[in-house]
Amino acid sequence: MTLAVVFDSIGFGEWFVLLAVVLVVVGPKRLPSAARTFGQYYSKFRRAADNFKRQLLDMDTEFTRAVQEEGGLPDDAFTGSSGVAEPAQAEDGGDAPVPADPPATGMPPVEGA
Repeated sequence: MTLAVVFDSIGFGEWFVLLAVVLVVVGPKRLPSAARTFGQYYSKFRRAADNFKRQLLDMDTEFTRAVQEEGGLPDDAFTGSSGVAEPAQAEDGGDAPVPADPPATGMPPVEGA
């Protein structure tokens, strides 16, 4: 998020009220040191966020490079080369019925039901 977004979304009157509240809460003598401290923490936060973003991009680049070196992703037994699951075919050429799994309740099945 850039500061331009913050400045565009808050009007002049809102800034005036915000600065007045900060001046009353912090006080005129401590306002410069409070602003400096806020700036230091904001700078640390931005560096940490940029570092995190860079690490994510590096992991993505390393993964992509490893996949390319291995010759692509392996085909799965349940998916075709397109990566999309294909419906099962019955021996007669029609669609095979898909067995329904019972819901997992954690209780043993009831006999005779």
